[in-house]
Amino acid sequence: MKQPWRGPRRAPFRPDARRTQPPSGPLETLTVKVQRMAAEGDAIALAEGSPRVVLVANAVPGDVLEVEVTEAKSSFARARVKSITTAGPERIEPPCPLHFSPGRPGPACGGCDWQQLKYEAQLKYKREIVLDCLRRIGKLKDVPVEETLASPQPWAYRNKVQIPFGPPRGTSKQPVAGFYATGSHQIVDFEACPVQPELSVKIALKLKTMAARFGWHAYEEDRRRGWLRHLYVRSNSQGKALAALVTAGPQLPKQDDFIAEMKASFPEVISLYQNVQPEQTSVILGPQWRHLWGAKGLEEKIGRFTFRSSPGAFLQINTPAAEKLYDSALAALKEGSKTFDLALDVYCGVGTLSLWVAAAARRVIGIEENRDAVRDAYKNAELNGVKNVRFSAGRAEAVLPRLLKESMPERCAVLVDPPRMGLSRAVLHCMTDRRIQRLVYVSCNPATFARDAAFLGQSGFALKTVQPVDLFPQTSHVECVGLFDRP
Repeated sequence: MKQPWRGPRRAPFRPDARRTQPPSGPLETLTVKVQRMAAEGDAIALAEGSPRVVLVANAVPGDVLEVEVTEAKSSFARARVKSITTAGPERIEPPCPLHFSPGRPGPACGGCDWQQLKYEAQLKYKREIVLDCLRRIGKLKDVPVEETLASPQPWAYRNKVQIPFGPPRGTSKQPVAGFYATGSHQIVDFEACPVQPELSVKIALKLKTMAARFGWHAYEEDRRRGWLRHLYVRSNSQGKALAALVTAGPQLPKQDDFIAEMKASFPEVISLYQNVQPEQTSVILGPQWRHLWGAKGLEEKIGRFTFRSSPGAFLQINTPAAEKLYDSALAALKEGSKTFDLALDVYCGVGTLSLWVAAAARRVIGIEENRDAVRDAYKNAELNGVKNVRFSAGRAEAVLPRLLKESMPERCAVLVDPPRMGLSRAVLHCMTDRRIQRLVYVSCNPATFARDAAFLGQSGFALKTVQPVDLFPQTSHVECVGLFDRP
């Protein structure tokens, strides 16, 4: 019996880890038929007349493609599309002119990798990716995975954007600003972006002209010189925004002129900051925030709650879809009409999920290492009149063991919403405590979720159901909510 292809092992995604050197010499050309979508945005194809597996970006199941091999391994190859012989039935023309298209001159924007797929197909394949990760990585074959919940707003949905700036090209005096090309840190200059709010794009275009007039030198990553690194914009559903310059040093030439021009040009902007990132790193934001003008943070309305957040605190980037995500987590916590004396919310950010589930537990304790976010969480609890929550500042690996040593009820629940790397071994070990009767796992990475699900299954938990939620339309990324119970 033919064994299913298991794919290459991937390291955790880092923005600078996908850089590739252009191959030397002539490229091998293949004709391939695309079979299905895979995690990280690629499609799995088979070479014509061969069992050879080829990973192809910007492809769609059913496509027949002529591709050029860019990387060859013993068990698979990577290739790029040279031409489309036959388009698959779910292929559409990407709305963004900077998205990859065969024959298009210049590098393609790497911000979205699935614009070539019909939106209904995106939802279908995101569920399939979750299923595949559970079976292949977690060795879990019979877990019910629900249909992916669609984003209410598949375009212009991102409430946060971080736009890199680079030095001028050619005869232009303005810096370039846009998003990195796939597989590199080459900036693809842009004039519009269909997944960003119009306000964020207008601020970026305005900043390009101001930088040229003010003599601000854009950062050159290869030479490690320059000052203006990124523009950071967070907007809300009421059309207001917080903007920040991310710079290599703490100085801010023409600060008063910058503030005055931003205020005059964008009455929607209610707050201006500077973030200082002096390190030679792919990490965008540095540890120092300088408040320049206006409000200290931005409010967002999600469902019946209002949340205030400091500029560096975590908040889901798709506000309408976040409501579906939190409702799914609440439904998982309450499944079977169960109630708990205590619910722990690990990686709680500004307290969004803590407040969302507060009515379903007698007490809620949120854990978050970002102290600014913890301060925001307490303010949010007060703002929304939620009295049965408290928050603890510190790393989960340090706070959880301390809480477990305290007098904990015999039946408690835990909610986790970790970064892409998933749960650390120390946190997973804490989950083996028998007093934790239910675990609701919110994940932005199906691969690490499946890995952790395998460990939890060996520790006495049963994964009862998984609900995918689409917070990232036009990309291969998917959130999911897993419900773990002790039998």
